[in-house]
Amino acid sequence: MPREARSGNCHILQRQDGPALEVEQFSPGSWEGGPGFGHRIGGRGGSCLIEIDGGKAVLRQYHRGGFVGNLLSNQYFWLGKKLSRPWREWRVLEYARQAGLPVPEPIAACICRTLFWYRAALITAYVEGTEMLTQRLEREPLEPGLWWQLGTLFKRVQEQGIRHADLTSDNVLIDSGNRFYLIDFDRARIMKRLDDWQWQPLYRFQRSMVKRNRNRRLHFDEADWQALMDGYQS
Repeated sequence: MPREARSGNCHILQRQDGPALEVEQFSPGSWEGGPGFGHRIGGRGGSCLIEIDGGKAVLRQYHRGGFVGNLLSNQYFWLGKKLSRPWREWRVLEYARQAGLPVPEPIAACICRTLFWYRAALITAYVEGTEMLTQRLEREPLEPGLWWQLGTLFKRVQEQGIRHADLTSDNVLIDSGNRFYLIDFDRARIMKRLDDWQWQPLYRFQRSMVKRNRNRRLHFDEADWQALMDGYQS
């Protein structure tokens, strides 16, 4: 079980065997230019690569997207810490890891409350030797067998009842040994049973691939999608 700590109006959740972190360490700006800072990774909230206790980790602040994001940016309505974004993502990650799925290990999370709103950040272990699937496809195509393998991974995740909320090629990592990993489980849910919901994340992935292929010229076509679906339905 993770341990919890409190500092003022902030709550911190962290691994039992992990280092004790201060609230300031959940801000990318506190790392930038100092020891332990790697580089900015990008993404909506401006994630960054850091080093904690001798190991690499990814610090990600929660930020809204779309029209609401222009108004509230990184603020969320407070419904209690157990219903906060990082607490829920932590539970999904731990559940997925216990099921043997290739997802990053959560290291620490922090939520800071101001009246009815809160801001939050999550730190997860960095998966060494990986890149986004988007980056790989910009350089070269994948063999059909790898698309089939990715389809089986999507099916394994969903068979555990995990509904990924943003299944895109940016949130799929691939390493030099052609092993896949899934990241960014913000707003993911654990469903009670397979139902029609299972197709929505898949179509989300397909739509994102078509859009990225249009804008960035990825190595992806209908045959690749069919190979993925063959793996999913195998």
